[in-house]
Amino acid sequence: TQPFRMASATANCSKMVEYALHNGYDHVVSMQMGPETGDARHFTDFEQLFEAWTQQMQWLLSLLVRTVNLGRYKDPEFYGRPFLSGISERSVESGLDVVSPVGERGNCWITAFTWVENVDALAAVKKLVFDDKLYTMDQLVDALEANWEGYEQMRLDFVRD
Repeated sequence: TQPFRMASATANCSKMVEYALHNGYDHVVSMQMGPETGDARHFTDFEQLFEAWTQQMQWLLSLLVRTVNLGRYKDPEFYGRPFLSGISERSVESGLDVVSPVGERGNCWITAFTWVENVDALAAVKKLVFDDKLYTMDQLVDALEANWEGYEQMRLDFVRD
């Protein structure tokens, strides 16, 4: 049996939408994080926003996979788990540490949370900006940069739709 372990990496997937709307820039840490996918103020259709989101998703998950793989490679060398190895059937039978990437299967994964927020946010932008044309991308980016201050009705529209 495989012992229970926590994820090797955790992804805050709502960052994908944030980065798509801000050209890969993270306002929380005040630095460029994701790839530059274009100024959302100039997106003229939903497909451009969706493509930017797709690129941000691919970048973030690729970064996490590479990080996890590097960790799996180095973990047994520096941070073996003797107790977990002693209670893992696979480790006892093979003589390998539980964190060893060698064998029929690894013991790592990426936990992705806030997926629903991606769908909700993209659907709201599609409806309110591109379908109903109630707001522009310029207005949306301004509202987000102001953390919705002065844009309460707009915020409510995005929350409700």
